Amino acid sequence: MSNAEVGIGAVRGGGDSVKQAIIEELQNLLSSDTTVLQQAEKRNKQLQYTEGYGVYLSEIIMNQSHELPLRQIAIIMLTRYVENHWADPDERDKAGGHMATEQAKRTIRNILPNGLYDPNSKIRSSVAHTISTIAATDYPHCWAELFDIIVKCLGGNEDSIHGAMQVLQDFTYDVDQIKELGPVVIPEVYRIFDSEQNYSIKTRVSAIRTLKQLFTSISALITDKQEQSSMMSSILSNFMDKLVHYLSMNCGAGSSFLLRSEIIKVFSYLVTDMPKYINPFMDRILPIIWQLLTQIAETYVKVSVNQTEANPLATSEYEEEDEQTNFQTLIIQILEFINCIVTCGKLRGNIKNVLADLIYITIVYIQLGEEQLEDWQEDPEKFVDDEDDGGVELTVRMCGRDVLLAINDEFGVKAIQPLQEALGRHFSVAEAEKEANNPNWWKIHEACMDAVHSFRDIILEGDSKFDLLNYLTIVRNLLVHQESPHLVGRALWTLSTYSKSDLYNPQMIVEILDVTLCSLSPDKSHILRISAVRALHGFLQANENVEGEKRTLLVSKLPGFLEGIMTLVPGCKATVLALIMEALTMMVKFDADFAYAAHPKITPLTIAAFLKYAEDPFVFENVLDLIKALCQHKQCLGPLQEKFIPTIVSILTLQGEQCVEKQDIALDVLNTIVKYTEPPLPTALLESAFPAMVNCVLHTDDHTVMVAGGECLRSFINVSPEQICNYKNGEGVNYVMQVATVLLNPMNAEMTAGGQIGRLIITIITKMGSMLGQTVDMLLKAVISKMQNLECLKVIMNLVLIFAHLFLTQMDAVLNFLSTVPGPNGEPALQFVLTNWLSRQNSFFGAYERKVTTMALCKLFEYGVATQDNRLTSITYKELVEEPSGDRIRTRSVAASYQKWVTIPALVKIFKVLISEYQHFQEGKTDAPLTDSEDEVTEEDDVPGNANKPRYISDLCFDFDEDNAEDEQVLQVLLKECNYTGDIGENLQKFLTNFTQNEHFPTFYEHLNESERLVLLAKAQQK
Repeated sequence: MSNAEVGIGAVRGGGDSVKQAIIEELQNLLSSDTTVLQQAEKRNKQLQYTEGYGVYLSEIIMNQSHELPLRQIAIIMLTRYVENHWADPDERDKAGGHMATEQAKRTIRNILPNGLYDPNSKIRSSVAHTISTIAATDYPHCWAELFDIIVKCLGGNEDSIHGAMQVLQDFTYDVDQIKELGPVVIPEVYRIFDSEQNYSIKTRVSAIRTLKQLFTSISALITDKQEQSSMMSSILSNFMDKLVHYLSMNCGAGSSFLLRSEIIKVFSYLVTDMPKYINPFMDRILPIIWQLLTQIAETYVKVSVNQTEANPLATSEYEEEDEQTNFQTLIIQILEFINCIVTCGKLRGNIKNVLADLIYITIVYIQLGEEQLEDWQEDPEKFVDDEDDGGVELTVRMCGRDVLLAINDEFGVKAIQPLQEALGRHFSVAEAEKEANNPNWWKIHEACMDAVHSFRDIILEGDSKFDLLNYLTIVRNLLVHQESPHLVGRALWTLSTYSKSDLYNPQMIVEILDVTLCSLSPDKSHILRISAVRALHGFLQANENVEGEKRTLLVSKLPGFLEGIMTLVPGCKATVLALIMEALTMMVKFDADFAYAAHPKITPLTIAAFLKYAEDPFVFENVLDLIKALCQHKQCLGPLQEKFIPTIVSILTLQGEQCVEKQDIALDVLNTIVKYTEPPLPTALLESAFPAMVNCVLHTDDHTVMVAGGECLRSFINVSPEQICNYKNGEGVNYVMQVATVLLNPMNAEMTAGGQIGRLIITIITKMGSMLGQTVDMLLKAVISKMQNLECLKVIMNLVLIFAHLFLTQMDAVLNFLSTVPGPNGEPALQFVLTNWLSRQNSFFGAYERKVTTMALCKLFEYGVATQDNRLTSITYKELVEEPSGDRIRTRSVAASYQKWVTIPALVKIFKVLISEYQHFQEGKTDAPLTDSEDEVTEEDDVPGNANKPRYISDLCFDFDEDNAEDEQVLQVLLKECNYTGDIGENLQKFLTNFTQNEHFPTFYEHLNESERLVLLAKAQQK
């Protein structure tokens, strides 16, 4: 026992009994009895505060006489202990004084490295993770000897080498460490990787994974390009020969699928993050990759796709020995590597001349395997999951699809000719297989249709020169092969997705629709029936805006499709039901008369799905979409309300734990129904649903129910504020205020304001303000009260939005209010609101929220400068600023010593925030494409294949959908009232440019830092 352990032992007092208690509770944590498990978790939390708890766990882990599960749970608990109780001395007080003592830490650090020599790989890996967790805090200042320990392990036996590699894979370097330790670690990694006679595949794989982690650290930490280039060139000049050598080996122990997969992962990382360093080696790498991809294709098809041959590969519970799994992993890694090349502008040119061959071989790999077909036959849910979302498991088929999508995105129209060439070759092969009576002939056809779908948008644009007529003819001819439900199902879906094309004449549409309808028959395979539902959805989606004979034909078939779909409902589970609901939604949207005729069948199904799957978010989303579609047809809305409202009210009036689980969902449904109701509100909604909603919110402690109730209340007020105010002779106003007060109660969880509380309060004030009287002030005081001690940015943003809206619409009134009402600490409420607002404005998110708050600050600033209103000019803001520190290297403590708090006028802070906001909105317009920063992309290479693909960050930030329509409408009204244009960036540029000519500008300018001045002078003065 070390001296440190003796020191701990001296203060234990009954140490053996404590240790035994820990062992007993660890064993209880392994129990399958829930009660025992919960008691053990509670007891373990108490034991964590026992002197030496972490040391005891370390000793248990090292004791090989204990059972493996006990040692493993001990490691889990020790890692948790380190994460929660391991901190710097100055942080101990913040955690309530329950941090590990320095003596205990030293003892644990002395004990744990022994675990890297443990004969069990699971123990080694877990101990390595715990060591890395400690090192993140303690290395190098408190654990300087750690790296000597790692180097010693690397020179030890195979167990210690594996353990050391696991530490290095989890290790978090800083700049100095990667420069200092990299040259020591890399030669060891190379030695171990190249010693195939001395070390196992597992150990050599660990070496490759460590190399990848080192590359990641070099890329992130070495920012000087010349220094980074020197390091990478040195490493790759030594490693690349060996990496290529072992990748190309076809037999022997050194040719493991797992080892080659890890080598390709390293290449993929370099292609994605450091392409210029791997570019010189691509001429050597690509031929080997291509050789692998083509050579193993035949084995893959025979063994995995068709299972015409027994699998010659071994299987095992151990990763390095399970060649069946590792064979699949190798194919996946090859396809992902190719995907990386396709999406890398610097390297894409390497494959543009072999696109036809690449597409051809990729189609081979996306064929359906027998194992997947068996799974689908047993479980229709898995079929829907895999085909709609790709499933949760990464498969060869999914990776092949990703490659084809990448080719479509990056090569665009240029990929169409190679695609047609690959299809022609495959169709010829499939026809020959069919003539030879090969039962699997249809699989290549199915894969071809799947592949072409990746290029659908470009094909439909019409200028791709794709022979769509010939392709559709081939697909249409496949409909006769009813013995292959997967083939017919894919053909129907393919034909539906192209059905908006002018190539479809009435006869062709009728023929395809009849086959689709026939495929819904109960005597057909469930695979074909589900595919028919998908095909119907495809037809309606493709033709939703089409008029004329095509629409008339589709509408005429809808009743028959409804009958067929309803026969599929009994016995179906969640995922299939969601697909059915999605198709029904499209049918309801497609034709109002059909919707009205079908609602007696659809509405009961919708209610049943709501009641059964209320807690399944995926199904419920589809239920809500179907309700929304029905509500948008006036003739369906009344019957829907009649059927649904009693069910919703009964749920809202129930009490107990079980009802709470459905109440927020019921409120979401009610909100949707109310939102699409035109005034006046019908009696059922006003006299029954409205009070039930209010009482539900007032008597729950579940914040999700409160939030959903707030949204529902907003819809009621939006539709008919007069009816709500006049409800029971003014009782409606009290109801509104009570709900708002509950949501804004600072004693409730802050997430009660986590929904759209800002929009609710704004709606109450704008729609009901004249009817509220003095209660408006009470409402705003509640908002200020709720703003205290908040941590959630979304909640703060929602509350700030209220005042932003009022500054834009009622400037003087809100200034009067905020200047006369005290804040939480006795200061004017205006001071409190602006402090919370200005410190977070640059972190606000959402296009509507960001624009409204920015506009409000702009108007507030203009008002303050123009009027010099004392209510504004007297408000100050405390800001943390940095002072120059010369060339001295900044550590965290040194940086902190060069920061200080200064007090500036709030108007100055608003000006600084507006400069930052200007930069934000301008960058939103001029963002660089979402590609690798190192890519020197030529105009020829970087042709976007899909105009709809987001290629700029601003495309993601400011994309509006139909749910934002209300926000957009409000925003346009505010813009008009404030005399602003729709472009906030242009408004800010005009405002800043004009202000530089203002007499007060010099006073504000002297408060700006260097970066703010550069933005202002370089951009804002551009005219």
